[in-house]
Amino acid sequence: MRHSKPARSHRADGSKRPALGRVFSVRRESWRLKDDPQAVSPQVEVLASRRTASDAADIARDAALAFRRHGFDKATRAWWGADRTSFHRFRVEGPKPRPALAIAVVSAVAGLAVLTVLGARRKSSKQQAGRDG
Repeated sequence: MRHSKPARSHRADGSKRPALGRVFSVRRESWRLKDDPQAVSPQVEVLASRRTASDAADIARDAALAFRRHGFDKATRAWWGADRTSFHRFRVEGPKPRPALAIAVVSAVAGLAVLTVLGARRKSSKQQAGRDG
């Protein structure tokens, strides 16, 4: 099973980032059948990278179909294949969430909460000053 190389990015800024949308990879995670997957870490091999989601899904499916026993596990959203000695899971990996974005969102929410509290205090102190005078 041979797949063509992904299109190279021809960016004006010369960055090494993949072309838009080509951010998915396919990983094969393998265990011996006699191993407990919760106790033993799998052997991991990257089968493809810098692919579109559709290409990565096709590669994962084709890799699983190469085995006599194969299928798709909805719980892990991964294709699997098994031979006499090993179990293989073919997982499509997407871009990792950016922590900077999460930090920005949390900071904005915290800032709004502080402004709300300060506004409520100012309002209550003005009302109390009006009652006293």
